[in-house]
Amino acid sequence: MSQENEKKGTWFGDFGIQYTVRNKIVPEKLVPFYKRILKDLDVQKILEVGCNRGHNLNAISYCGQYDLYGIDINPYGILLARDNNKEISFTVGNIFDILYKDNFFDLVMTVGVLIHINPEQLKIAISEILRVSKKYFLMMEYNYDFDEFEKVPYRNNVGLWRGNFKKLVLDNFNVKLVSEGETGPEEGFGDKRGYFLFEKQ
Repeated sequence: MSQENEKKGTWFGDFGIQYTVRNKIVPEKLVPFYKRILKDLDVQKILEVGCNRGHNLNAISYCGQYDLYGIDINPYGILLARDNNKEISFTVGNIFDILYKDNFFDLVMTVGVLIHINPEQLKIAISEILRVSKKYFLMMEYNYDFDEFEKVPYRNNVGLWRGNFKKLVLDNFNVKLVSEGETGPEEGFGDKRGYFLFEKQ
């Protein structure tokens, strides 16, 4: 990350801190959703990429005996995550260079992360996710049936794109769509978004 980008307030700097302070989700409310998603999956090691303060992984910790890991580019979010749950391994990390070996995790997940990545770099990010996943990729995004990705206004002009993330994954990677659906405030999330569970082939 360049010094100029950091000065402008990216996820690594002040912008990421403000996002973390602004967005608070109660992990216990998410438990029924994750129990439903995970109940039929044979998984042990789970990584969340872009975990922020760790509320998703905290919720999963109530769902069973899992070996949980989270990475986020913002050090402040990771500090809060570590304070919230010392049984989960939280580390500062980058979606474009995930510092774990190939096939290390049974499942890798992202929640509202890919929408903030320039579409020209999405395949690189997803390739890294699939590299470290042995079995599954759980993606939760605002999915649109657009032919092309489009940038939409967002705070401080930080990138936010709308597009068909599901199609991008299926068209470019050797995966199978296992399940999909929609969730939102009724299951503890801040707003409605789609979820897509892919299995590596």
